[in-house]
Amino acid sequence: MNDVQDNIDKLKVENVHLSAYYDMYLALKELQDTYKEKIQFSSFNDDEIRQQILAGKPLILNSGIDLSGMTTFLMDIFKVYAQFTSLKTDEALTAIEKLTPDLPEILEEFLYLKGDTLIKAHVSDSLPDEILIFLIKNTLTPLLEKYSTCVISSIDFDSWERGCCPVCGHPPGLAELRKSPSGRQRYLFCSLCHTSWPFQRLKCPFCEKLEEKETEYLSFPDEENYRVDVCNSCNSFIKTVINNNAELPPVLLDWSSQYVDDTAIQKGYKRVASM
Repeated sequence: MNDVQDNIDKLKVENVHLSAYYDMYLALKELQDTYKEKIQFSSFNDDEIRQQILAGKPLILNSGIDLSGMTTFLMDIFKVYAQFTSLKTDEALTAIEKLTPDLPEILEEFLYLKGDTLIKAHVSDSLPDEILIFLIKNTLTPLLEKYSTCVISSIDFDSWERGCCPVCGHPPGLAELRKSPSGRQRYLFCSLCHTSWPFQRLKCPFCEKLEEKETEYLSFPDEENYRVDVCNSCNSFIKTVINNNAELPPVLLDWSSQYVDDTAIQKGYKRVASM
């Protein structure tokens, strides 16, 4: 945690306007790590995992994860968010209390990518969709991170050729080019469980087309740490980290480079997911 704190102190100097968000990250991480320590999963069948990966199916589909009993944790996440933002707490709290009876179904809808009917039903002026989704994601993330650590050693990443996460099926929120003996290898970071996996450099992770003429990247004259990989087939983009010398967590990398997203959006590309 000390290394993370040191890195955040440096980020605060570089991005003074994001100081409150960096403090919120630390508070959320502490809360999520404490929650994660209490989560236990039964043993997993390595052969079943391998077969599911070969079939191109995210492992979460057969996990039987229990999403009940998470109301208290959601409220804890909300309190941290409210502490570091300008959210009108009383009004938002009332909106959250109204959705708690439906919370297991809302979490299930989001986790298994079943649409957003329930989420939209609970969106309001006091609880906008981006805030509700932030709370849902941060409620689910420690559960999914723990699940990922339990199964990741059994995953044959060479057999996974899809752009979605092999663990939970969610789209990547960030990419990274890592140095290797054969050149830079592209890795994707899941926007929900934060699992990373190798992926072809010229393949779009969203429409999964592999055509050099359809994919390109946007670079920035004064930026050596990030670029944007774009797909002209589905008009999407993913932010790519070129140099992560400080080995920052993907969430901090994402939060610290919003200007990169803004440039891609101004050029007409859409972002599919964020960290």
